[in-house]
Amino acid sequence: MFDLVKGRGRSVFASRDAVIYLFNTFRFVGLNPPPHCRLLYYFYGSIITLFVVLLSPLIFNVGWIRDRNILSVMEILNCVQAALNVIGVPIKSITLALSLGRLRSVEPLLSKLDARYTEPEDLAKIRACAITGNRIVFGYIISYMMYETLTVVTALLGGHAPLTLYIPFVDWHRSAWEYWLQSSFDGAMLFFLLFHQILNDSYPAVYIYIIRTQVQLLANRVRRLGTANKSQEQTYHELQDCIITHQEILRLVSVVEPIISLTLFVQFFIAAAILGTTMINIFIFADFATRIASGTYMFCVLLQTFPTCFYATHLQSDCEQLSMSIFHCNWLSQGKRFNTMLLYFLHRSQADIPLFALKLVPINLSTNVSIAKFSFTLYTFIQKMGVGKNLK
Repeated sequence: MFDLVKGRGRSVFASRDAVIYLFNTFRFVGLNPPPHCRLLYYFYGSIITLFVVLLSPLIFNVGWIRDRNILSVMEILNCVQAALNVIGVPIKSITLALSLGRLRSVEPLLSKLDARYTEPEDLAKIRACAITGNRIVFGYIISYMMYETLTVVTALLGGHAPLTLYIPFVDWHRSAWEYWLQSSFDGAMLFFLLFHQILNDSYPAVYIYIIRTQVQLLANRVRRLGTANKSQEQTYHELQDCIITHQEILRLVSVVEPIISLTLFVQFFIAAAILGTTMINIFIFADFATRIASGTYMFCVLLQTFPTCFYATHLQSDCEQLSMSIFHCNWLSQGKRFNTMLLYFLHRSQADIPLFALKLVPINLSTNVSIAKFSFTLYTFIQKMGVGKNLK
């Protein structure tokens, strides 16, 4: 099961192998049907999609609003910080489900790109890409399941429901069996919801990392132009193929970018509110056990955008390195025809790969830091108002 994370189990890796864990997770949440038992799988997927994707905003909010008069401020904030994150789940999950075929369509293109590289250095980079892509998804699973465990365990130790989700005709304060029914339902809903969030949050980082790897491979290939024992004609045709490779990378970006654009915009929009609410809960209202669970949740919220912004920022640096590689190839020993085409390639490569959230917000580390600053400002404003002293 963990062979890809450890880099074992196969001798040859491809860039498309980076999404194996990602699509296995799609299958787990009912969005990627197997070749067999499709009828049973569709029933399973429909149940999860109905409750976790379509009804989750209602289920997560009705319960704590109904019981707001008997819940403590800490319990209300625990519910609110989870409910805020759930608001964006239908948009992100439906977008991703409808785009599953689009994401699958890039795999033949990745195989075509990989086939151009035979040098040991390039094959090692492709291998690292395949392993890292699966490690990204695995890292999200570990982090989110840690939050699930801490949330359920701290709630059970404190004698209250983990999330107080809405169940008709059930009041967990009334009897022991209703309390355990409520806790079990909360835990199951949170479990499948977190796996949907794992998909929503990990796929942009995985695909941007794949694009980064292809840009780095192309830069290394361009840097070697004119250094091998090849004629000027052979080197010219290799330059032509490098330009075609660059166009195919841009085509890869054009397939993936619109999907990332919408889901990241939704996440950026709600992230500051989630972080602000969680900070208020941690520093003003929460007890020690809840602070640990909320701190883990805060880390998970930061994790929703940071890896994607990190890899997107470094992708721009990789594009700059591609331009530098074009300049540093052995163009002095080539003919006029080669140098004319090289200038065209240099001009085309200087255009950054555009990654924007809904064409409005740039996807980079600056945006991620700005969201964190805004959430801290929101927390500081509420603290100065003395809200904690009045409600605690």
